[in-house]
Amino acid sequence: MNSITKYIAALICLVYILLGAGLVWGKGAFSFSSNYSLAAGIILIAYGIFRLYRIYQKYFS
Repeated sequence: MNSITKYIAALICLVYILLGAGLVWGKGAFSFSSNYSLAAGIILIAYGIFRLYRIYQKYFS
């Protein structure tokens, strides 16, 4: 069960990072203004990287 949990958690982190990248670089993919889209994208990317780092610390070191 622990093995499945760590891979699902890592997959969710990648979803955060990809969603953030879509907000930053996607032109008109979401109905936000460009300033909000950039800010939300950066926050999602940073959160995804932070979560990935925490999962690495918890499960892989």
